Amino acid sequence: MLRYTFSVQQVRPMPSSSAEPELPLILCIDDDDIALRVRKLMLGSAGYNILTASSGEDGLEVLKQEPVDLVIADHFLSAKTGTEIAREMKEVKPEVPILIVSAAAEKPSGLEFADGFVPKGEPPNVLLGAIALLLKR
Repeated sequence: MLRYTFSVQQVRPMPSSSAEPELPLILCIDDDDIALRVRKLMLGSAGYNILTASSGEDGLEVLKQEPVDLVIADHFLSAKTGTEIAREMKEVKPEVPILIVSAAAEKPSGLEFADGFVPKGEPPNVLLGAIALLLKR
């Protein structure tokens, strides 16, 4: 399984076309309501459809019920870590890429269950670049 660590790079928007397929559906999981709202606003304005969950357990249920194309999970969740949720999600839908975000100074353990990692302090274009790479857009 390929894993990526992302660094700062310029991401140019893709030209839009009315014949494009439906926009990718991204599930964002974070127990910090403000962080979740900011991520939803940023990704929505970048052209993605967004679903949110405030816990890993809720996120797992959404993943089971919706045609999610990508999951972005905070690592530090209240009940389980993002990497623990990633492991459970890969058992349900192994084809869905999972991106872990964390405010920790070092990479968290358990990233073998995720497809990528982005530190929370990075500028938005780093997160958008990671998403584009994982979605192969």
